Amino acid sequence: MGAYIQYIIIGVVVLAVVFVAAYIKAGIDEKKGVDSEEKRKIQEIVKRVVPDWEAYTAAYATRKEWSPARGGSAIETSYWYYAAAFKPGDLYLIPLSFAGGDMSYQEPIHMGVEDFGMAEALPGTLRLYDKDRKEIMALIVIASNTKEDKYHPVNIQQPEAAEAFGQFAQDFMQQVNAANGITDLKMAKHMAKLKK
Repeated sequence: MGAYIQYIIIGVVVLAVVFVAAYIKAGIDEKKGVDSEEKRKIQEIVKRVVPDWEAYTAAYATRKEWSPARGGSAIETSYWYYAAAFKPGDLYLIPLSFAGGDMSYQEPIHMGVEDFGMAEALPGTLRLYDKDRKEIMALIVIASNTKEDKYHPVNIQQPEAAEAFGQFAQDFMQQVNAANGITDLKMAKHMAKLKK
């Protein structure tokens, strides 16, 4: 019985040390992200590829999708990363990759209100739907991004950009939905599910 209690105490101590180390690392990563190299690169990419870039707010954005894995017994998660540039009614997404730890980018994707059939703004997220009201993507812009694992490759703190994105998402949702005659988003989502 005494050895069993010793194992429990050792386990609790190890967990406490791991928790404290993770907490300290997150704090360091947050401080690094305030003016990080990755944040500067996002700004540089937007300046390089977005026409009239001064009129836009630049941000680091992500997209995450879940789908059944082959065989159907598990869930597979896919991640996409973007340099985003947005202003009222207008959005650029510049796909990013992090091969070998270096940030590189591809051609920008330009989107406006007319490109969508429905939109939904949630805290930190803009869900975009095609004209048949099938979800295309959920674009996420949050204030705090830290290097947690291979799926979270940057240290970027962007509270101002995240707040601006929240306002942009609300306005974009209203513009898209008004352009498509949607006055009740819940009803529109319900009707889209019935079509499937």
